[in-house]
Amino acid sequence: MKRRMRLNMPTKPRVILLAFDGFPLHAFREATTPNLWQLGQAGGLSPDGGTTGLPSTTYPSFATLLTGASQSRTGIRTTAQKPGAVPGWAGGNRSRVPTLVHATLEAGLSATVVMGDQKLQQVLVLDTIERAWPPTAILPEGTEVDAHGYPTNAAVRPHALQAAADSDLDLLFIHLNETDTLGHDLGPSAAETMECVRAADRIVGEIVEALAPDWDRTVIAVASDHDMVRRLPYPTIDPTASLECAGLVDDWIADGCAAWLRLTHGVDAHMAISRLAALDGVEGWRWREPDVLLLLAAPGRTFAAPWIPVSGIHGSTATDRTLAIVGGGHPAVAEIGASIAARPPRLRDWAPTLAGVLNIDLPDAEGVNLLSGDAVSA
Repeated sequence: MKRRMRLNMPTKPRVILLAFDGFPLHAFREATTPNLWQLGQAGGLSPDGGTTGLPSTTYPSFATLLTGASQSRTGIRTTAQKPGAVPGWAGGNRSRVPTLVHATLEAGLSATVVMGDQKLQQVLVLDTIERAWPPTAILPEGTEVDAHGYPTNAAVRPHALQAAADSDLDLLFIHLNETDTLGHDLGPSAAETMECVRAADRIVGEIVEALAPDWDRTVIAVASDHDMVRRLPYPTIDPTASLECAGLVDDWIADGCAAWLRLTHGVDAHMAISRLAALDGVEGWRWREPDVLLLLAAPGRTFAAPWIPVSGIHGSTATDRTLAIVGGGHPAVAEIGASIAARPPRLRDWAPTLAGVLNIDLPDAEGVNLLSGDAVSA
């Protein structure tokens, strides 16, 4: 982890990490999200948002957000999971790195998580946390769910507000998922998606109101895992369907606008990359390790998969932006705000920064502490 600054404060801080899944960045504006906007204006925000790693999908991004570690360290490299691929050469299905929540509890402080995605809760190993909703990542009977089977924001809301009102909590992680579901099914700019954004913003206002009695010692960070773009009516990309690429790929797994490929042992890597990168709809690639390649689709294009979202997609460089807002009355807010205004933060920067506010260690984090003097130049 990068150099960490400890804060010597007369009263212990309260840290809230509020995370949105699939939040459309174009919706963050004063008219649509007045509470988020006011929070950022009073505290701090990155004008262009933050950034996440690739693929820009849910599981890898949230694993990095909560641990401060890269995908290679967490082992979470894809949200798409199929038998034989995860766990396996394309990554695992539970983070190998303890999260900020685990580190907080290990330090003897209190922490609670409220999740809008029970499957993500398992990936982050937050199903083992005693103070969590849903408990053990199992939805209580009668919980209202969205079209994908995740708790609606309305179902998450009372648990989030109850936890926010608990002054004894040192750390609270809240995850709201519904914008992702509607973005996939209807599109990131659909009227229903925008109404969901407005409703989520109203929940933000209620959370801020619940935190008011402790505002002078509160740091609330707001992030998201990825942006989303409209799916275009073009054929999906199959790296194994082209005659020029026959025999180059031993196995592969699509993850929205990105795809992990395991090259056939013994093939010339330079030749394989040249041919795969030339496929129609492929915009770029990343070399991760011997024989493993990440292909990236052009905006609006997606790779072939058993299930493909109807309207909204993500995974490539076109969707690697995130919300990046900080608020609260704690003295650290001004410094964090100045850092993210000067340089867009990466998702991996939030965990070591909030660990610094709490004065706890996060030895596996690879991000920059936004409280440190070298944060802007790093």
